[in-house]
Amino acid sequence: MTLAATSSPLAHLLRPSERIVALVDNAHEAVAEPSGSSNGNFGPDAGELSVALVEHRPERPSGEFGDEDSRGKERALLVFRTSVAGEVAVTSVLPILADLDMQVKQQEDSSAGFRITLSTPSLPPSLAHSDSPHSLSFTADLLSRSVTDFVAAVREAQKQAVQATSATDSHGWLVPYLDLASAREDGSADRKGPTTRRRMHDVRWDRVGAAYSARAKATDDSALANGSPARSFDPTDTGSEYTEGERVAIERWIVDRLREREEEFVKKEEIRIWCGTFNVNDKQPKNGGADIQAWVDSSGGADLLVFGFQELDLSTEAMLRYTPYREEVWRKAIDEALERQEGVSYARVHSRQLVGALILIYIRSDVKDHVGDVTSASLATGLMGLMANKGAVGVRLRWKDTPLTFVNSHLAAFVPNVAQRNAQFRDTAAQLLFPFASYEERDAWTPNLKPDAPRPLGEGWSVWESDVLVWMGDLNYRLELPREEVERMIAAEQYDLLLQFDQLEAQKKHGLAFDDFEESAISFAPTFKFDVGTDTYDTSEKQRVPSWTDRILYLSTRAAAVRVARYLSHPEVVLSDHKPVSATLQLSVYEVSTHDRDKVRHEIVSKLHSFAGGTSPEVKLEPGPSVDFERVELDTPTSLEVELVNAGSVFATWAFAPKDGSSSLTPPWLSVSPTSGLILPSSRQRITFTVKVTPDIAGTLSFPTPESPHNDLSELLVISLRGRDLFLAISVKEWVPTVFGASLDCLARLHEPVRTASIEQRRRIGVAAAGSVEDEDGIEKSAVPEVLHRLVSFLGEYALDVPGLFVTSGELELTRLVRDCLDTGDAFPLDKLLPSCALSQGPETSAIRSDEPEDKQHLLDAVSALDQLESDIGAISLSSPTLPSTFASAPPELVSSPSRTSTPADTSSTLADESDSAERYMGLHSVADCLLRFLESLQEPVVGGEAYERALRCENRDEAYAVVQSLEETHANVLLYVVAFLRIAIKQATTPAEQAARPDRFAIVFSSVLLRPSSKSAGHSASGKPLEPASVPRRKKQFLAWLLEG
Repeated sequence: MTLAATSSPLAHLLRPSERIVALVDNAHEAVAEPSGSSNGNFGPDAGELSVALVEHRPERPSGEFGDEDSRGKERALLVFRTSVAGEVAVTSVLPILADLDMQVKQQEDSSAGFRITLSTPSLPPSLAHSDSPHSLSFTADLLSRSVTDFVAAVREAQKQAVQATSATDSHGWLVPYLDLASAREDGSADRKGPTTRRRMHDVRWDRVGAAYSARAKATDDSALANGSPARSFDPTDTGSEYTEGERVAIERWIVDRLREREEEFVKKEEIRIWCGTFNVNDKQPKNGGADIQAWVDSSGGADLLVFGFQELDLSTEAMLRYTPYREEVWRKAIDEALERQEGVSYARVHSRQLVGALILIYIRSDVKDHVGDVTSASLATGLMGLMANKGAVGVRLRWKDTPLTFVNSHLAAFVPNVAQRNAQFRDTAAQLLFPFASYEERDAWTPNLKPDAPRPLGEGWSVWESDVLVWMGDLNYRLELPREEVERMIAAEQYDLLLQFDQLEAQKKHGLAFDDFEESAISFAPTFKFDVGTDTYDTSEKQRVPSWTDRILYLSTRAAAVRVARYLSHPEVVLSDHKPVSATLQLSVYEVSTHDRDKVRHEIVSKLHSFAGGTSPEVKLEPGPSVDFERVELDTPTSLEVELVNAGSVFATWAFAPKDGSSSLTPPWLSVSPTSGLILPSSRQRITFTVKVTPDIAGTLSFPTPESPHNDLSELLVISLRGRDLFLAISVKEWVPTVFGASLDCLARLHEPVRTASIEQRRRIGVAAAGSVEDEDGIEKSAVPEVLHRLVSFLGEYALDVPGLFVTSGELELTRLVRDCLDTGDAFPLDKLLPSCALSQGPETSAIRSDEPEDKQHLLDAVSALDQLESDIGAISLSSPTLPSTFASAPPELVSSPSRTSTPADTSSTLADESDSAERYMGLHSVADCLLRFLESLQEPVVGGEAYERALRCENRDEAYAVVQSLEETHANVLLYVVAFLRIAIKQATTPAEQAARPDRFAIVFSSVLLRPSSKSAGHSASGKPLEPASVPRRKKQFLAWLLEG
């Protein structure tokens, strides 16, 4: 329901059993109908003319479950005028029946808009002897979104009327409104004053209100029979004596107790839902859907099928006038494709179309009784936010008692329109409103995937009020790379690298759209754009860049436990310029016995009531008011527990209180669970404290300064209780220092392992690095940090020929082992890091000796070159884009030897055997991983601050080297040192395919860790105009690619 419908004067007139579904304001009188149908024309009365589609929801019989359309939901049109003073006058009503006919025709004078005529040849018996007309006619602007939605809603109402079981006494609820119209015609309305909801109680209310009165009495009788007081104890009630914080703690305690007894009132099962999205590009299926059979067959007998189509109809007529033809064509094709599946049959549940967007829901016939409360909505987001060439359609339903929502969306096209796509997503999420199905209402048990998100105005469900929300369609997010690079990565199936330049991934990362949504890993090629009828990407003049425009994402509650069994594209379907995509979801659904749940809750609350009282609680901490952690290392969670003990006679609520001026309860290195709770008398509650130091603060702990915000690990927490506070001291006795998370200026001054350096030495380094006067402290700076030299030298000696270098993840334990060696100064354990077939080595420093065979000489040359660069790097001319002459010529071509690889044939199939080689070289991949983690953890990035902003705006190689020249000396040295090593690695690739792939791989991977925004660049923009987030990965990659050029 729209805001206009909610705020309409008619909404204040309707009884509780009715609501406005769609509304047209500012309608105009039509030309007089031919004789015999003039009852439906609107008289010349003053006041604004409006037409409303009104829905009647009858009382739900106790325990009934099933589809909303089987429960007698009825709709009708109410025509009314609103005076300047806001008075409402109902002038006519027309029931929506199966034989309703709606005609939409453009007036001869195009400026007069469209004429909408609705007629029905017969009336139900309840209205047969009334003054209800058989037709209505008015004119309106069909380009208005409210009119478009109104026409679509009437079509949907007529379709549901066809499906509904006819009743001899249907639409009897309209009689009071007819009486109002009749009263107005004979002048009695004027004598009685304006029409109000109060008057509706006086107009035939006895006929339609009896059921509600009977239900109210039955509810009261039931409460008395169960012995329930008129107002039972409920501490979560806002009118209770408890504070808001206490009510939250009490409600959480009640929910936790309910969850513990869930098996008493909840039955769970697992179902499979197949979702498919397809932009059909205005094409129609052929041969009874045979050309989409492969896509449909991927459903594999799932319980529920959800089909989403886009660009169903691109004709100009379709933008202006609703037509069901294309929907019927595709629905028939899907029906026939499903009928060809053996051993399974499906029934169609619901459909909703908005010009080019269509959503179809099918359910397996043997479980069709499990679905009910089906409702749908649509929203146009096209031209001026009104046209329906872009938009969304959605369906909400319940599987037993689990609400599920599906949205099919078509967002704005073209690469630059990222912001418009984001806005359309946000508008759809904020405005799409699903009408309540019969007997539905929002209560405390309604799930909400985003409780803090703004809710649409009006009566109905938002997209977030579900256990599972699936959002699919042609979302139109593109890849921010030149086509030739994209095609090269597609050919190599490097989808993980390619996805780093996906606009949708960037929007999710920055919280601009689809944040918190999940998507299964993409293991298929981009699905757009193809030459129709082929598997060939666009060969037209436009040469559009292949992209993953067609996506299926989901958001779910923890209870739903969604798992994606398959996420596929279907390249064999060549009907369109898009390939269809499908996802099979497995999730848990539930059925709730509300009677048993309420009974359990009553028992829980009654127990709590027995411990309520006016005395203050007596709570103490055990074993005491302090928690002391012995030893804490980087990225290693360490937990300790204390207990709150209630020694009193009343229940106690408690909560950690934030410090004055702070919005957080704990510092970033400390987490607490739970943060509030309730304890019954003679009971206790365990509280867990976890310390985890991340690289974000590790640097200030390892190299502390007086100004550091985190120069120690201690905190005083406050536990707030009713009437008193408890204080709890948290402290860490020993922090294990590390080079990870430190600044390059600190590391360049560190000339011994960080764990052997005293706290005084590390504090002195930290102070010197934070100062502005060079060498005033007397600590000499290395050209590059020693830890970086160790990593690069080791990789240069052992890993240059490793397939998949820097794109294959290492093992976490091995990566930590390498990190510990960097911190302690211990030699790298070659027995764990090198392949089993490698030559048995001595200490790390003598891994390659001068008397090695000639086939090892190239490794000596590479290591020597890196050593020479370290000693000469201070002499590099930053005004020149050339690197030292040491790297002017490539090291000798790598020659395999039995000591490094098992056979010469191994290197000829590097890419094909990459998965096998990954395991063989896992130790070396772990060292490579450690290098990337080290660079990523630096307190300030290698290229950060203003240089980062300038790097993103570089247009050529010279500008890139100008950025390098502007860097602080240590940062420039590190950047050139890493680039020099990567150049060697590119030239040392063992196969042409690997050598061709490495420049892109290295540029993508290293640009993400070397170039990062930092605190120095916060809020700064070199040009004053912020860059589109989706373009940042491409710009970073290009900057490093220029440096990697020989």
